[in-house]
Amino acid sequence: MVNWKDLSMAAIVIIAIVFFSLKRSFLQASINSQENRASNYIAQEDLEISFASENNDAKFNEDSDINWMSFEEAYLKCKKNPRPILVDIYTTWCGPCKLMNSQTFSNSRISKYINEHFYAVKFDAESKDTVKFDSYVFVSTDPSTENAPHQFAASILDNQLSYPSIVFLNNQVQRLDIIKGFQPPKTFEFVLNYYGSGQYQTTKWEDFQKTFASIID
Repeated sequence: MVNWKDLSMAAIVIIAIVFFSLKRSFLQASINSQENRASNYIAQEDLEISFASENNDAKFNEDSDINWMSFEEAYLKCKKNPRPILVDIYTTWCGPCKLMNSQTFSNSRISKYINEHFYAVKFDAESKDTVKFDSYVFVSTDPSTENAPHQFAASILDNQLSYPSIVFLNNQVQRLDIIKGFQPPKTFEFVLNYYGSGQYQTTKWEDFQKTFASIID
């Protein structure tokens, strides 16, 4: 028997991918092309990328001390007072996303560093809200469908919708890197410092790792 609900969802995703392959945002067009991005050196087998979770009914909690804000707020703040932007793309049903919140973002040293060096954005990839900044407007691909992907998530992730995905933008709101999957505090500490300190502009990732002194046990 044909499952029309599944077919409809698949059609929505395909339409979103085709649409955003044609419509390139300034975030996509300005992606940093350097070969020493941190994501190139994080072993793929260590990533815990999830499109679904066995705990679909579990409540999504945010217990961190991070000063989360909307992308619109971060964008305006960055224009007035330039600072890198960190965007956490998540879904409420994603198991690894919950781990990022409970183990990594809730770490006091991680949250302190993010608050001091980034504008932090948490964005639900299946949100029904509208995202507006400058002349760009992004909405849900299908407001009537619960798990329909949002145009903003599809755009900033180049249609590669895996969760969680942490997007790093520089202080000119140009995308630097996308880190996919759950990252434990100590691993994420390296990445945060690499982009938060601006070391990515002058230092290769391998060299940065050799000299960086972690403060997380």
